[in-house]
Amino acid sequence: MLKHTVAITDADTATPVLRSISMIVPQAHVVSNLDYLATGTFPFVGSAQGEAKITDAVTGELLAAGVDKRIGGGNLSTGFQWQLGDAENAVNKWCEMITNRLASWTSGTAIP
Repeated sequence: MLKHTVAITDADTATPVLRSISMIVPQAHVVSNLDYLATGTFPFVGSAQGEAKITDAVTGELLAAGVDKRIGGGNLSTGFQWQLGDAENAVNKWCEMITNRLASWTSGTAIP
């Protein structure tokens, strides 16, 4: 039997209107790219951080653990998201990653 703990430990909202402007207006887009080069993140984007731990429920042995942080991107397709759109994208990506990992373990294509 497995015991699992999963938590979103941090989530920041985006600023939708300012983000859209910074993606559409060419001069603002140049400034946001410069901000990215200086800080490693685009202005007005959201983010999410999650943690997960899986242990053996009987022995308490740690079987897997992980921490991941995802930050919104700076392309035009992400310019029109709602405040928690980047956090939602992060959760969707985590679900996809976990599904693929579990499928590879159960099919024998990967070793846990």
